[in-house]
Amino acid sequence: MNDTPFTFSERLKEAMQLRHLKSSQIEKISIELFEANKIKRPIKMPIITDYLKGRYEATQPNIYALALILNVNEVWLMGFDVPMDRSYGRTKVAEIDIINAFTNEVIQKIPFSYRTDISEEDPENLFAIYATDNSMAPLLDIGDIAIIRKYKEFVNNKTYLLKIKNGTPIIRKVIKSDNGDIELQALNMWNFPTQTDLHFEDIEILGEVIKVENRSAFK
Repeated sequence: MNDTPFTFSERLKEAMQLRHLKSSQIEKISIELFEANKIKRPIKMPIITDYLKGRYEATQPNIYALALILNVNEVWLMGFDVPMDRSYGRTKVAEIDIINAFTNEVIQKIPFSYRTDISEEDPENLFAIYATDNSMAPLLDIGDIAIIRKYKEFVNNKTYLLKIKNGTPIIRKVIKSDNGDIELQALNMWNFPTQTDLHFEDIEILGEVIKVENRSAFK
């Protein structure tokens, strides 16, 4: 696939048509943004005309200014094969639920920073729990927060929140052998020995641990 299937001038024309903006309107808006110290310099109509005719490529400050005015992604405006959405690739903050792993009740909400271009970090697919033991210490100690992605499909050697035969929720690394046997490994193996003699149907996976917040270190 061609990395630059479109030119800057083609994308600029498309965005201007989509937003129903003329060169004169872009110049006016750019002056207002410059006066508000939001861009480095205004973009004059002759420059916009040169861009539309493909005479020049815009500088990075002007790419930013045009993308801001047209509400499009800068990388898209440059011609690359990414979504037009201005939020693509940027870090956003949303709230995710901390639940009581035993009752499944929401006990708190916490802010979660995520990249909009990484589907695995979609906050709609996430929840969190407080660790109630030190089985995964030092990575996850009592009082730390584990960010959990809702379970979709099993991937060997990943760390999951799970139950054994309808027991209480625990966090373990799950290792599945070729014959279907399951091992559940804790990091703190001295106090939490590896559990063996299990099969996949013996466990219920609730979600994958994708991130931790080590609050216990600051107690």
